[in-house]
This record gives sequence, C-alpha cells and structure tokens, in this order.
Amino acid sequence: MARRLPPLNSLKCFEAAGRLLSFTRAGKELNVTQAAVSHQIKVIEEDLGVSLFIRYPRRLALTEQGKALLPEVMEAFDKVSSAVAALSKVQTSNTISVRLAPSFAAKWLSPRLKYFWLQYPEIDLCLYHAHPAVDFDREEIDIAVTYGKGDWPGVVADPLLSLDFFPVCPPSFMDNDKPLTQLDNLRYYTLLHDANFECWNDWLKLAGVEDINANKGTIIDDTNVLIQATVDGQGVALGSMTFVGDLLESGRLVRPFDISLNNDFAYYVVCPSAHLKNPAVKAFKDWLLGLAE
Repeated sequence: MARRLPPLNSLKCFEAAGRLLSFTRAGKELNVTQAAVSHQIKVIEEDLGVSLFIRYPRRLALTEQGKALLPEVMEAFDKVSSAVAALSKVQTSNTISVRLAPSFAAKWLSPRLKYFWLQYPEIDLCLYHAHPAVDFDREEIDIAVTYGKGDWPGVVADPLLSLDFFPVCPPSFMDNDKPLTQLDNLRYYTLLHDANFECWNDWLKLAGVEDINANKGTIIDDTNVLIQATVDGQGVALGSMTFVGDLLESGRLVRPFDISLNNDFAYYVVCPSAHLKNPAVKAFKDWLLGLAE
C-alpha cells in the first residue's frame, strides 16, 4: 500500500520551525527565507487538514496536533540521518574498530597480525581490549572476538577457537613432600580460577575427584595474569595449550595430569550483520575464520 506523506520540504520546515519555535530561525537553519518557511507550513497544514502552529504577534507555539506530530517527525529524520551516516561509513572507511579478549589478543592474534597487514595493507585496525561482550548499539565497535557460548542477541557469532583445559603448575610442585603426581594432592594447593569456579568444578568432576572443594581459591579475571601467577608459584591453574604451550615447552610450567576438559565455551567472531556490508569488516572476519580453519 502506498504511503501517504506530506511534501518533504514541508516536513523539513515543520520540523525545524517546531523545534526552534520560530519561522525566522528555521529559515536560517534551512538557508531559505522566513516567507518560504511560512509558505511550506501552510502547505502541510492544508495537506493534513489541521493547524500545526498558533501564530502570536511575537512568538510561535505548537497546537496539540503539532505537539503530537513533531516528536515523530524528529525521530524519523534522526533515523534517516543515522542510516545515511552509517551507509557513508560502510562505503568509505578502511579503518575498523576491533574489540578483543586480552589473553586471546596477546597469545593467539598478535603473532599472526603481520599476515593480515601483508594481505590487506589498505585496512587499518584500531584494537581495543576488554572481557565483556560488546554492546554494538552503544559502543563504536565494528567487530569483536569474545569468549562465551555464542548466544549473544542481535549479532552474528561464528566460532573461532575452542579451548581444552588441564591443570598446570610450576616444576617445583612436582618435587616436594606433596607432589602433584597424585590427584589427591591437589587439596594442598591453592586453586587459581579464571573468572569463576565453574571450570575447576567441571574438571574435578571429569577426573572423578569428589572430596576437593573447587569453590575456594583465588579468582583472577585476566588469563595473562592467571598464567603469570601460576608461573610465580601462587597455585595451580587450568591452562589451555593455546595460552600455555610455550611455557610447557620451555619448562616454566608442567602438566601434572593428562585429563583435558572441553566445554561449550569458545572464542567467537561477533558483529551485527549490517557491519559486514563494510568490506573491511568482512575481510577481517573472513581472515580470522580462515586462520582457524
């Protein structure tokens, strides 16, 4: 069904005059005369069959009908303005804003970024680091890599990297009077947790350990700091080969038990579908997923 709309020029003049409550100031904003604004207001009033303004000798006021119409027109113009601005950005920008989980960025992405720039020298990246999921409606972020279950509303989430978890500790924990050659000896060490107690609880259950309280220990919400605390001998952590492989190879950490936990969490490439209209955003996403493959 065809939309019934007043002339666009009349709507523009009404919005400006209603917002400023002045035909003269509306004319200056729109770069037309006061008389032209007045004429367009008469056009829209005749088209709608209602009066939108009360014209006093030295001031202007909106009628009840004008008060009802103005916020709707302002909101519609704001949406059009935002859409045009977003379209312009999509068409012209080769600089994209990327939000990354800090440990993922440090251990997995950073060593590989040089290959992105070799392939896409025309694309500039602004990299920001934080753990929480991005609120794309409020934050100026084009695309993100976030750890979770992939169930964030309003975005496209593609799995990028899953993790395996197993205990790691410094070598000194293997050669003392309570060596970590036995599962039961875990009770004598501080459990270091990443964000919450859930992962250690799941690992102990998988390992068949029932009499160690996993809801105790130290929570460290940054994996990089957690790993360093483990290297420093502050306790036993659950590590993943992605993040501790180099430390195991160098001997700064050891893996006392072979049991690995795989859960339903992973790193996801996340963004609203509309952001993929930007060729630079799509190129970065495709490059990330290509690496994972």
